[in-house]
Amino acid sequence: MAPVRRRTTALLVVAGLLLVGVVGLAWFLVDDDDQVGGAVAAGSTASAANPAPAGSAGSAATTAPGPTTAEGASPAGGTAGGGSGADTSGPPAPPAPACAQVISGAEASAALGAAVARTEARDGFLVRTCTFWTSSDRYLLVQVSRGVAASRDQFELSRLPADQTVAGIGQAARWTRDTGLLDVLDGPARFQVGLFTPAGTPAAPAPQPRLEAAARAIAARL
Repeated sequence: MAPVRRRTTALLVVAGLLLVGVVGLAWFLVDDDDQVGGAVAAGSTASAANPAPAGSAGSAATTAPGPTTAEGASPAGGTAGGGSGADTSGPPAPPAPACAQVISGAEASAALGAAVARTEARDGFLVRTCTFWTSSDRYLLVQVSRGVAASRDQFELSRLPADQTVAGIGQAARWTRDTGLLDVLDGPARFQVGLFTPAGTPAAPAPQPRLEAAARAIAARL
């Protein structure tokens, strides 16, 4: 029986050593997990306290919208810039005259050689256009320039090499064959007048006497 007891004792000792080893290993693993978990938790807490790193702050600064500028104003001293623009643009253009004040129906009929069937008025940038139509769709076109467009400088700048000078109308007058318009400058007033076919082409290659008479009538009114 003695050998059996010795074997049993040896087995118990080995089993005890194994148990101690297993418990020790388990304790080591549990302790290591606790340390890692604590580090992760600490990192999470720091991230929650400061979620945007320096790089993110820089991105936010660069993507933030800049100040908007009101229409007609310039940023960073736009008021001064606007004042400078106003000084160089000249005085505001005077109101455009009504077509009946530009030329009468009788004068328009005399230029057309027929009764005026209808009249159309249209306002563009610094110009008022008056069109007097006959029943056959021939028409007299009058364009009254305003503001800086009526200045002598603009009158001279728009001159073409082939323009023909016409005497006896206003201060200066010229005929532009390509457009079929008689361009007249008279003091502060400037206008263009022409006779056209229903197809929109000039009625004549040169200014007709009745067109010149209409131009003199307009110059006397403006």
